[in-house]
Amino acid sequence: MATSVSKKDERIDVRVSTDSKTLFARAAEISGLSMTAFVIEAARERAARLIAEHERLLLKNQARDVFLNALASPPAPSDALRRAAEKYAVK
Repeated sequence: MATSVSKKDERIDVRVSTDSKTLFARAAEISGLSMTAFVIEAARERAARLIAEHERLLLKNQARDVFLNALASPPAPSDALRRAAEKYAVK
């Protein structure tokens, strides 16, 4: 993921276990990033993925609600639909 250059005026302090720090340091080394850059990139990627999944779920729920409401309260048949049904029934 490409990192953007922007003003950094916020700070996050975290404490991690020795195992986590060792894991992050190894992954950062393999990726060629500083540990800070690696952790920020990994956190941003995870956050973006989580938000996207959440928004997709919300949209799916909204679509489901619209569909179920349409089934529960269908519109009255139009004149054209009535004529077509009558024509079909005659055959």
